[in-house]
Amino acid sequence: TDPLSVREQDILGLVAKGLTNKEVAEKLYISENTVKYHMKNILDKLHLQNRAQVIAWAARQGGKDPRTPPP
Repeated sequence: TDPLSVREQDILGLVAKGLTNKEVAEKLYISENTVKYHMKNILDKLHLQNRAQVIAWAARQGGKDPRTPPP
């Protein structure tokens, strides 16, 4: 499994805080489509199916390095 890129980590962190794609895009000065693209990559890399699972995964990680994918 590929580790998450720095940008994917940024997006994961903001999504885990409950921000919408639009809010993430505004905060990172990127388009909403770019956020969606990165979210698709995050889902693929972490073998998850939806945003809720991403948030749950992030919560389980706690303070762990998000670049380290689950086993």
